[in-house]
Amino acid sequence: MDYRTKPHVKNRLQQLRQRIAGLEIMVRGLRETLRHSEALNRAVFEHSPVGISVRLGSGKLLFVNRAWKKIWGLSNRQIRENERKSRHWSLNQRFPYLKDATPRVRRIFDRGGELFLPDLKVNNPKPGAAQWVSQYYYAIQDIQGVVEHIVVLTQDITEHKTAAAALRESEEKFRTIVHNVNIGVYRTTGDLKGQFLQINPAFAKIFGFDSVTQLMKTRVLNLYENRKDRHEFIKELTKKGFVRNKELLLRKKDGMPIWVSVYAKAQCDDSGKIRWIDGVIEDITERKQMEERLRAISLVDDLTGLYNRRGFLTLAEHQLKLANRAKKGVMLLFIDLDNLKEVNDEFGHPVGDQALIQTTEILKKTFRESDIIARIGGDEFVILTLEISRASARTFYDRLHKSLDSFNKHARLPFDLALSVGWAHYDPVKPQTIGKLLALADQMMYRHKQSKKSNKS
Repeated sequence: MDYRTKPHVKNRLQQLRQRIAGLEIMVRGLRETLRHSEALNRAVFEHSPVGISVRLGSGKLLFVNRAWKKIWGLSNRQIRENERKSRHWSLNQRFPYLKDATPRVRRIFDRGGELFLPDLKVNNPKPGAAQWVSQYYYAIQDIQGVVEHIVVLTQDITEHKTAAAALRESEEKFRTIVHNVNIGVYRTTGDLKGQFLQINPAFAKIFGFDSVTQLMKTRVLNLYENRKDRHEFIKELTKKGFVRNKELLLRKKDGMPIWVSVYAKAQCDDSGKIRWIDGVIEDITERKQMEERLRAISLVDDLTGLYNRRGFLTLAEHQLKLANRAKKGVMLLFIDLDNLKEVNDEFGHPVGDQALIQTTEILKKTFRESDIIARIGGDEFVILTLEISRASARTFYDRLHKSLDSFNKHARLPFDLALSVGWAHYDPVKPQTIGKLLALADQMMYRHKQSKKSNKS
């Protein structure tokens, strides 16, 4: 009887067949999983942006991916040719581009472990090329500790290094420019008192400090002539984020005032609070002084040094406002130097100019320093006297007449100076314009002139 026909043996064989079938299914599943895993690994290996190479412990190259070939600029044929040539080379010869890193790489091949070279300048196997890479070495060892494989991950950081070098060069150039430029450059905190964070030598020089270090100890607020200006400056920066061509009156280390033009930009946090202020500052004191001189020239008569018509009208309008506020009277006198045309025709303009200058001196001696004296035309003078009554005009006229007589007695001019005078009173209760006052005084002066001519005839 065949033993396979026995029931218990038959059952056992059936169980074995089922187990074998299950194992075959499992093996097929494992093979499929392995195939998918290998395909995934190949995809990751081949398409990784990082260059990957696998070597034997002897240094022989087994696998490289696309990124590795791109980094080193090598084709498959060139890689095979290089490996054929370097079959009997030493480690130094296999990695000539590593230079000083070779001893550390040797230890990985000899002893295993890991090595990271983050910033390595290498000679590309491609002739004439030089580049920067970062490399990570990882040794795979057997159970006895013998290095079987070396995996090397390589990244080309040449572009990054080039950009970083360009940035450093740019920053160095910027520092050089800032250090040597004649315009003050600064960074301060954004609070009211202000603390200097950075300044260049020109900034310290503008404010009369011997060194940057000395000025860094000074609060920004201490440089302001008027501390309210600092408050307005911060307020404007907070609102607009910048100020441009803002003129500020500051002061130097010795307390001398200084005019500056400022461009500043606020760097704010997410809440809008100023973290710091970057700006440039230029000393415009000479320009402001020149503007003041030009402004003075435009308001002052060149010959006599008195105010001209523009200067007089500017000051007179202001004085009338003060008179209205204080409820005080004002007297305006209109004075004409008689016969100036005849003097110029007979004796020449230099003598006529001298007559105008002498008239100016008489007026300055007759009237107070607080009174506004001006030459508003060729031979016309006006005086605005403050805080006097209508009756005081005669007193001023008598005093002027006395001064004029005294001058003519002692002067060495080939003629006597003669003045025609008129006046008008300003009453704040019945306000009038400065133009109206001038017209009234001019009319009275003209009547005075005509009466003198009538008396002569």
